[in-house]
Amino acid sequence: MKRYLKTISSDEALRLIMERIEPGLQEESLPVHACLGRVTSKPVYANVSNPPFLCSAMDGFAVLYDETLGADLSDPLVLTRDSDAFGVNTGDILPQGTDAVIMVEDAEVSGDSITIRKPAYLWQNTRMVGEDVIEKDMLLPVNHMITSFDIGMIISAGITGITVRRRPKVLIIPTGKELIDIFKDTQANLAAGLIDFNSYTLRSLSAESGCGPVISNIITTRDDLSETVKSGSTEYDLILINAGSSAGTEDFTESVINDIGEVIFHGISMMPGKPLLFGIVGGTPVFGIPGYPVSAVLTFMRFVRPVCERFLRIKFFTRTAPCTTAYKIPSRIGIEEIIRVNLISNRGRYFAIPLPRGASAFSSMARADGLIRIPEHKEGLTEGEEVLCELLRDEAEIKGCIHIIGSHDLSLDVARDIVKGRHPDMDLISTHTGSLSGILAVRSGVAGFATTHVLDDDGITYNVPVVKKYLADVPLKLIHIAKRQQGILVRRGNPLSIRGIADLARSGVRFVNRQFGSGTRILFDHLLDAEQLEKQAITGYDREESSHTAVGILIRESIADAGIGIYSVARAFSLDFIPLAEEDYDLIVTGDVINDVRYSILMDTIMSGEFSRRLENMGGYNTSATGMVKYGTGLEDKNF
Repeated sequence: MKRYLKTISSDEALRLIMERIEPGLQEESLPVHACLGRVTSKPVYANVSNPPFLCSAMDGFAVLYDETLGADLSDPLVLTRDSDAFGVNTGDILPQGTDAVIMVEDAEVSGDSITIRKPAYLWQNTRMVGEDVIEKDMLLPVNHMITSFDIGMIISAGITGITVRRRPKVLIIPTGKELIDIFKDTQANLAAGLIDFNSYTLRSLSAESGCGPVISNIITTRDDLSETVKSGSTEYDLILINAGSSAGTEDFTESVINDIGEVIFHGISMMPGKPLLFGIVGGTPVFGIPGYPVSAVLTFMRFVRPVCERFLRIKFFTRTAPCTTAYKIPSRIGIEEIIRVNLISNRGRYFAIPLPRGASAFSSMARADGLIRIPEHKEGLTEGEEVLCELLRDEAEIKGCIHIIGSHDLSLDVARDIVKGRHPDMDLISTHTGSLSGILAVRSGVAGFATTHVLDDDGITYNVPVVKKYLADVPLKLIHIAKRQQGILVRRGNPLSIRGIADLARSGVRFVNRQFGSGTRILFDHLLDAEQLEKQAITGYDREESSHTAVGILIRESIADAGIGIYSVARAFSLDFIPLAEEDYDLIVTGDVINDVRYSILMDTIMSGEFSRRLENMGGYNTSATGMVKYGTGLEDKNF
């Protein structure tokens, strides 16, 4: 009998295993509905917007809002069905020439007469094009395991098939004369042997780890084991031999692998699990899994699952964690509400950032890190309240995530794809709250990364003055990402002949704005002041969107006529672009994360030639000073 006398530590065993595993398998194309649990091998971009047209959000009557402005309680307005009021149901496309919906509850219907007692406002009770998903947005990055929510989001974007990594094929070989497979030998005398439940446990663990497992017949001889392993090495990506790795007279695993391949190690200093064996046969990794059930499970979790993760380039996750609300989250008494949230890991705590709460915003389910429940007896959650979060992602993934809050830009999608491609166990998430909200999140300790492009009152300087104003006592760096062109987005051909800011106040021009606190909104307000234009002169000034792409899609679909946005969005949506300014888009990094691996990875990404090249190819970016530190304070003792 051969004893395994030279045991190694579990860390050393894992290192030796990982040295012999090539990351990533070949890819295959599948229908989206067949991709649950599969891993993307390329980023997935939306084909169409959801919804793809301006549609009704209520049952009622579609109208042209400015024809209802005279309606009053004391002086009601009577409209005519199918002339200036058109019956619509929820989800219907708005008829040509209408831009608002009056709920049926707010209308008095008598034959073809529709009486209303209050005016409608622009886009009342409507769903905008791209309210949930916007055409050409990156829905999923590379190396992302697809969830049920992802499938719904992808299909809603008009995609029928995607490219995923091939599922690793795992062969599980049970060994031992004493074993009975009660599924294959239904007439077996259960008192005459040991039921083989290890193989089925390993199959379940393999399936949970994203693999396609197959259980062979029970092997009882050395020759059969040798032949099964040899043939399996040409067909499978991974082989698990259960039992037979110890030192008994019928433990053949080590000698068989030595004969037809190479034993890397046999025996680890871990209990349970000491008899673990690892080898290579024909280029295929082979594990000799201990026969005792607990040992089998523990060695799978410690050593085999990381191999599955490396094949698929993913990480798996746990379930719950306490977190702190970053903002007040209102709710109604009498209704239990489940809030979708992103979690920012900073200063040793999780801060919950609520995602869109609308029932139609399905993409927020796919993008959520977790769920927070508000009990029916509570009128919401206060800022800074401690709550329990039901996790939808692994805690290590959340803690390792580079979570950037603040201003939106397409460069963040590029950075995310690069980060995820280079570091499969990490991700980059951006929450589009606007520049000022991002700065305030930094000041309150919620976030360590924020993006900003705030123009100072002098109309010349970007970001440094506002950082000095709000973050004077916060140790930080202000790092330049890129210069980008901001301008007026209009439809191809510029049908309304818009030439500058003043033209946005013309009658008949529908404008769509960015949210309050965004750098784009601040720039626009500055330009209005320079032109001595009143905000109320701009039709649609109060219609807010949280991203440049949201503005672009509304203009392309003729729901709005103009908006302020970046050149790369104009190019992506085939819009005309009237330049207004070249601005600095910058990154704030606090002292809390300056020595964190997330900072190093983000800076490596920003400074990479790939990042600059992809931005330049998108158009409208100048990366000549990308990565330059523009301002810093309080980091002298941290190698600033």
